[in-house]
Amino acid sequence: MEHYRSRFEATNTKVLAINSASVTAHQNYARKKGFNFPILSDPGEKVLAKFKSQKPTGKGVLRTVYALDPNGKVIFAERGQASFEEVLKRIETLS
Repeated sequence: MEHYRSRFEATNTKVLAINSASVTAHQNYARKKGFNFPILSDPGEKVLAKFKSQKPTGKGVLRTVYALDPNGKVIFAERGQASFEEVLKRIETLS
């Protein structure tokens, strides 16, 4: 993860995550995984629904990765678990 962190920082990119779990659960998970980016709590799944990041049943999180340019335009979107390498390559093409 450290290698990717420096590459994200070199592109002046902000990384965050969102999940329906509690803030405390996110803090524990981030500490366990060594993540230094925020994980936002969306217990009502309103944001997850807006970004179509819910499972087909309409409840629960479907891993989805979005990258937005500085103007808020989506430049990368993938359902499932996109690799950091894929996301970074797309962002780096804009730099």
